Order: sequence, then structure tokens, then C-alpha cells
Amino acid sequence: MRNRPSFLTAAAVFLLLALPSHAREVISLNDSWRFTPARVAGMNRWGGANPNAGEPVSLPHTWNAADFMSNEGYRRGYGTYARQLEIPEDYRGKRVFLRFEGAGSLATVLVNNQLVGEHRGPYNAFVFEITDYLRPGAANSLTVICNNEPQFDIAPQSGDFNLYGGLYRDVWMEVTGPECISPLYFGSCGVLIHQNLVNERRAELSAEVHVSSTGDFRGCEVAFWLEDASGREVAGKKSTLVNNGIATCFVGLDRPHLWNGKEDPYLYKAVTVLKKDGVEVDRVEEQIGLRYFWVDAEKGFFLNGRHLKLQGVCRHQDWAGIASALTKENHLADFDLFDEIGANALRLAHYPQAKFMFQEADRRGYVVWEEIPFVSGYVASQAFEDNLRLQLREMILQNYNHPSICFWGLQNEVHADIAAIIGDLNDIAHGLDPGRMTVNATDQELPFIHTSDGVAWNKYYGWYYDTVGDFGKFLDDFHAQYPDDRLGISEYGGGGSVLHHVSKYGPADEKDVRASSRNRFHPEEKQTYLHYHDWKAIAERDFVWGSFVWNMFDFASSMRKEGDTDNQNDKGLVTHDRKTRKDAFYFYKANWNKSEPTMHLCSKNFTEREEPVTDIVAFSTAPSVKLYINGKLAGTARTDAYATVRWEDVRLSPGENTVTVRSAAGADSAVWTVK
Repeated sequence: MRNRPSFLTAAAVFLLLALPSHAREVISLNDSWRFTPARVAGMNRWGGANPNAGEPVSLPHTWNAADFMSNEGYRRGYGTYARQLEIPEDYRGKRVFLRFEGAGSLATVLVNNQLVGEHRGPYNAFVFEITDYLRPGAANSLTVICNNEPQFDIAPQSGDFNLYGGLYRDVWMEVTGPECISPLYFGSCGVLIHQNLVNERRAELSAEVHVSSTGDFRGCEVAFWLEDASGREVAGKKSTLVNNGIATCFVGLDRPHLWNGKEDPYLYKAVTVLKKDGVEVDRVEEQIGLRYFWVDAEKGFFLNGRHLKLQGVCRHQDWAGIASALTKENHLADFDLFDEIGANALRLAHYPQAKFMFQEADRRGYVVWEEIPFVSGYVASQAFEDNLRLQLREMILQNYNHPSICFWGLQNEVHADIAAIIGDLNDIAHGLDPGRMTVNATDQELPFIHTSDGVAWNKYYGWYYDTVGDFGKFLDDFHAQYPDDRLGISEYGGGGSVLHHVSKYGPADEKDVRASSRNRFHPEEKQTYLHYHDWKAIAERDFVWGSFVWNMFDFASSMRKEGDTDNQNDKGLVTHDRKTRKDAFYFYKANWNKSEPTMHLCSKNFTEREEPVTDIVAFSTAPSVKLYINGKLAGTARTDAYATVRWEDVRLSPGENTVTVRSAAGADSAVWTVK
């Protein structure tokens, strides 16, 4: 191991030590940045910012972490990141690339006071080659200027969520020889693995490998193979010549071990090696899963020939206290909650999320819907539509090899006449990736929603309009009118505060629901009631191929002035800080997660009461539940088909009441005080 310059962190040194000598060097650039909340580079001309000026920060970082819940509004504007790169002399003759996993929203990159390029879009990765801008054997300056001001030519232009600024995902430096597997193909890894045929008997794959060279491709060849979970090679193509920068390797595998969702998320390792004159000069390794799926308009989603009801949740990349600058630990904490609730599908809305999310979805077996940020209202222009096309291409090509992704989303609740651009986006998606479905998420009946392979509805019966009883009728009517449409539910639910409560909530309370949804009082019991009836309507209809609760977590939205917290959408099943699971969370856990027992008493936080009469609701995976009040048996009830028991009009005594529910699944209790 050669000595490396001081800019390498301990983690980066470990990564280099762990890589074989033939591999490219991949070096974290997350440390040693200086941040200034302005555009400071170049003053009156483009140039490098002073790497010693500003606040020291590490990535991921957003300047909105402190103000994103502020009533004064969160800052939208410029921020400048600067650091030094000590490039060793032995990098002379090598190629150096910078990979940014995400930067909000417009990012401009400069090296040694020279403009390298800009990227327009806050969520996809992007890569620049900086070889010709560097001075090997000397200190080099790196400056990145981010701007999260609204832009008419960058999606999204609007939405019910915040648009944060900064280098809020990881940044890497990749060092290769003159010939490499290209990181420049729309920010992808340079290897697209097409699953041309997959079933239980046979898998036939083709690896499309994009190769880059500072010279020509004479003497270049590519090898591609699969290794099983034990590391044994099971299929491969050993030598394919590079033609016009692309090599295609065809491999076949008998009796493949299929990636089968959460039941068995089996992954192979796909290894792609580039050789020059017989010597290995680069390689890319990715885990892939082999699977096939389809959606039937009458019977729903099928994975590997077996019906699978997609019971999903939506997720924003947004945490209390840190906004969008999420770490691996934050993502893992969210996945642990997805596992606990028993979801098997994710809608990562309303934009491409971190690469780690897809890798973890692959490992844990989630079916994923991913979408571009074409959201709500916008000002139309050719530049904006070009940006939509770019973001779609980046999203698909960067995430092409993930078995978890089954759906590409084209838009969410756009009400304008967008038939032409939706048709174009649909064609682009099918041209790049004919093996996955396209979907529209809509809240209105518009002609273009039928363009995509599937249509999904954002429906909030009993929250913004009508009653929960109208949900099932809508589903039946739409299915009858469009029997060939593959129908899903992309959003549903309602808000709920763990600080707000009522002793009863039922059909009699469903009046003037839109006004109540916008007010300050969002009782948790109302949210629970909505989810019970929503899920019942969905679960009873196989033609609904999948549904996605809006939302798994409360999230920031500067347009919201409702519930217990300004600037927050409280439709989450879990609070913004991930510390409190709401009652509706346990409803789904009892219905979806049958691998562990659930016994949950609702309204536990309703500790101080004025009304002595209340409904008592509990969720349990056990067949029956006993209710005790102050140690005395008050009733026994069987759980219904949706893991729910309810005792209506129970009278509590003045003062403290210890309420306990007990079943074979365990016990849960609370102390409610009637004043």
C-alpha cells in the first residue's frame, strides 16, 4: 500500500485497503469542507472559494437543518462548499472523477478556479471528470456552489414538501487508469444488466457495459460473471471486445435462485471486469436479484408467478432536526420501522432518493416505486420539459440494476394539460427499460393518466372530502369504467397528532371534513378511524394491485399551518423524530406483521379527560382480547378480520382509571384520569 495524502479519512483508507489492487480507488470526500451561506466563488468572476474561509462542516450537510421548520421560512438561495484536494504526483496519467450523490438543487463545480460544469436537479447523482483541471503533486481547490432557489427549468417547481439546499448526500472521488468502465453515463455505474428472460428454469442476461478511454479501445475486452451468495461463479462471459465504447456480454443460468421479495431476497454478485492487453484495469461489482413480475388488471401484482398484495408506505427523505442530510444510520432506522410495521412495498416519493435506500430494499426484499419530481403546479417551458427528460434518464440508468424497483413514476398530481410530455416520458422509460412498469399518481380524472402502464390514485376520503364509506364505491366504479386499467392507490390516510384526542370518533363525526383537516385539532383517533376503513376497502379488492400509506413519517412542509406543529404534514404513522409510533402504526402492524405478536391499546396518550364515557379500541394478532378497568374484567371481545377489538360507550370512574387489554399476544395498559 502506497502512502496516501492527508485528505484521506480513516474510513477512506480502510476502503482502499479493502479493495483489490486492480480496482479503481474510491475515496470519500465527506470531510474537511468549509461552508459559506452565499455564492462566494469568484466574486465578479467564476473562481475558487477560499478553502480556509467559512464554517467547517462534514457531509452530508444542508444549510436548512436549523431553519427548515421556521415560521419565517427556510432559506432558499446560494451556499458555497470549499475544500482542498492534495493530489499525489503518482496520479499523473490517471483519471479522476467526482461523484456527487445529490446536491440541492443547482450545483456548480469548480476546480482550481476553473468551471468544470453544473448539474440541474436536486435528487439524482452526477459525475464530472476533473483530470484536466488538476495539478498532481500539489494542492488543488474544489468549490461547489449550490442553489435551492426556485428555478423554472428545474423540477420540482412546487410541492407539499421542502426543497433543501446543500451537499446533503455523499461525495466521492474515483481514480482510474486511462481505460475504465465509464462513470459518466448519466451518473450510472456504467453497467446495465438486462434481465431478458427470467423464470424458475432459466435466466438469460445481457450486460451492457459502457467503457471510456483517453485513447482508443484497441486491446480492451470485458468479462462479466455472476457469483452466488457463497462466492462461487455460476455463470459468465469471459471475453467480449469493446466496440464504439460499449461491450455486451450474454450469460445464462439454469435453475436460478430467484429474488422473492421479503420471503427470500436472494442476491447474486455481478462482476464486470475491463482488461487492457490482457491485464485487468478496472472492475465494477454490484449485487443483483433475478425476478419477474406482472400486474393483472383483475387479480393484482404477481412476483415470480405468485400473487402478492403490495401493502406499502410512502417516505420522504426528511427527519426532525436534520432535514434531508440523512446518514446511513437514518436510512437503516427507517427500514427497521418498515420491517416492524410489516410493509412489503415502498413508494419513495416524490423524487429519487439515496442509492443506499435501493440497496437496502434489495437486501430486505421490498418492492419499490420510484419517481421523478414532476409534482403539482408548474410553469411550462421547453427547458423544464428537457429537465424532466434528463431527470428520468438519470433515475432509470442510475438505478437500473436494483431488483427491488418495479415501478417508475412519471408525475404526481399535476393538473395541467401534460398529455404530450407524459407520453414522451412514458416512451423514454419504456425505451430505456422495457422490463418495468410506468405509473401515474393522480387525484383527478384526466386523460393522460391512462397513458402509463398503471394508474394510481391519491385518495383522502373522510379527510379532505366525503366519508370513508365512499372509498370502496370509488374503487368499484373506476374499475367498472376502466376494467383494463391496472389500478393502485398511491396515497391515502389523514393527519393525526399524539397530543390531540377525542373519546369517540365515528361516522357521526364525518362532517365538514375539509375544514377540520386544515384546522389545529387533529385527533389521533380520527386518523386511526380513517386508516381502519381505508385499509378494509383496499384489502377487500384484489384488483387494487398495491397501496401506499401517506405517509410513514411526519415531514416538513412550509405550506402547512395545521395540527400541533406549524410547517409539518402530520399524516405520518410515526412522528417526525421517529420516537413515537401512532395508533395507526399498530393497526397496520397487527394486520401486516404476523411474524411477531401485537397487543396495543389505542389512545394511551389521552391521559387527562373530561368525558367519563369513551370508546376503547385495541389491535391484536390474538383471536380475542380481554379488557380490564382498575383490575376488574370489563369485557371480552374477538378480534375482527382486521385485528381490531372495540368496546363502545365504556364509562370510566372519576379520578384515575387503569385500563388494560390482555390477550395471548401480550398486554398493554394506560392510566386515564377523568377530572
